[in-house]
Amino acid sequence: MIREEYEKLVGASEENAYISIAVNADGTPVRSGFVPWVRTASAFNMKTPNLTISAGDLQDEKVTGLLRRCRVTGCYIYEGLDDYSFIAEFGDIRDLHIIHCEKMKDLSFLRQLKDLFMLYLEDASLPDLRPLVDVCNESRGGPGKCFGFRNCRVEDTSALEDAGFTLSELLIWPAEGDSAGRWKTGVRPGVFRFCDK
Repeated sequence: MIREEYEKLVGASEENAYISIAVNADGTPVRSGFVPWVRTASAFNMKTPNLTISAGDLQDEKVTGLLRRCRVTGCYIYEGLDDYSFIAEFGDIRDLHIIHCEKMKDLSFLRQLKDLFMLYLEDASLPDLRPLVDVCNESRGGPGKCFGFRNCRVEDTSALEDAGFTLSELLIWPAEGDSAGRWKTGVRPGVFRFCDK
């Protein structure tokens, strides 16, 4: 971990501070990123990273122990990982943005994220969306949910029909062979886009 970022993490852990983290290959600081959301209000709700760690730092108990003493509200993962289960330890996450999800097996790690209201995924292959819908149905309120899926293959999207929460944005950049009709929801999204071009 870069020394300056480590020092920031130590200070944040001592204060039990709210932080937003980026995870990339080498820990080079990230302070901005791609905004997938259509509405300005959604974009303003993003939790821009103020601390960056490397993917390798997730194997360092000293680093992960310090992270657990913070209140991680945003998590931006820019490096493909073998395991995403560590995310479940950060129950304060509101904004989760993950690219290169080729090895993601399911969304079970979301079950503890009761404050989650923004989820953006790229390149995931998932059996279903049930853990996402269930945790959002149990959520403590807050802003309308925003979901974005780019080139994600989801076998069964029917859990969306059980959505009982406000859905501000549902944005799909489909994988080959997907269709808009598969993304039916139990509530009408404020914005629905199936970006097939």
